[in-house]
Amino acid sequence: MEIQRYSGAGNTFVMVNNLDGKILNRREAVLELISRDENKNFDGVIFLEDSSIADFHMNYFNRDGTGDALCGNGLRCTARYILDNCISDKNILLIEAVEKIYNTDFHQNGEISVGFPPPAKLKLKFKLKVHFTQWWQLLTVSYTEVGSPHIVVFIDDIEKPAVKSLDEIPINDWGRNLRMHKDLMPEGANVNFVKVESPERGEISIRSFERGVEAETLSCGTGALSSAIVSYVLGDVNTPVKVLTKSGEYLTVNFDIIENQIRNLSLAGNAVRLE
Repeated sequence: MEIQRYSGAGNTFVMVNNLDGKILNRREAVLELISRDENKNFDGVIFLEDSSIADFHMNYFNRDGTGDALCGNGLRCTARYILDNCISDKNILLIEAVEKIYNTDFHQNGEISVGFPPPAKLKLKFKLKVHFTQWWQLLTVSYTEVGSPHIVVFIDDIEKPAVKSLDEIPINDWGRNLRMHKDLMPEGANVNFVKVESPERGEISIRSFERGVEAETLSCGTGALSSAIVSYVLGDVNTPVKVLTKSGEYLTVNFDIIENQIRNLSLAGNAVRLE
């Protein structure tokens, strides 16, 4: 099985060309690939496949073998993989993922942007009872669904213990606590901790705990989308929103508000081959 490795702003993937459709048991293939020492720290596996409704199909699997998931950074890496391997010479590609079509656009600065539909769900500022340390608290969170479900937590809303920076958060502990919260089951949700850096410049920083990876990832595309949308709707930042990820790379989220609805939602950032 021929593979290549890619990073989308620090979100890392093993890329597999399955255009011939010969790999049928994808879950087994994922678990075998991730078990290799050179892939053990990668976040997921992407199978490039044929599509009857778009140019290509991105079939993304988390590192634990679970599939049927959307990955924003994965879409950008898939587009870069197609370009790097001369599979298509189109500047704008239509890529199918989770039964929807996403357009990817190559920019002269080397970045790739992906267009997304508006959030399917958006629920702002509700309470979840959580147990972060030695006591329970009612934590204010928000929820979005942009192809995958996300919880957004602003660090200013964490009271016990109060935190001043994202670096203070034991994310694999607190993230797992929220990701598996009984009020979010059976599906659960990805979890993003957010700090607003500059409302005027539209800058936020995030750390993301991803289900399926079951740990922090250095970047999460749909997490960046979710955090940017919630930050804007709550009046915390202007657009376009610059999202600083744990990898140190920025993702840019942009959208318009038309008749009180989010439209023209996009995610832009870097995607590179690692070897």
